[in-house]
Amino acid sequence: MTDITYQTGSSDLAAPGTTYMARFVAYCCQFAEGAREGQEMAARYHELSRLSGPDLATRGLTRQTIGRAIVTGH
Repeated sequence: MTDITYQTGSSDLAAPGTTYMARFVAYCCQFAEGAREGQEMAARYHELSRLSGPDLATRGLTRQTIGRAIVTGH
């Protein structure tokens, strides 16, 4: 079985030398973005899990590949 990896395009929380408040705000923004991504993944799972086998096949998926489709945003 192939491992699924997911990487985001973000780097460190903030550039060196910034204030604690700026780093805290950057952290909060990244936290909110992660929560939004999680909600989108949950919505994709809910949508795909309700489809029948033939409906999944029209999208090029099987029950076993739903997880990969959710993580990759397929």
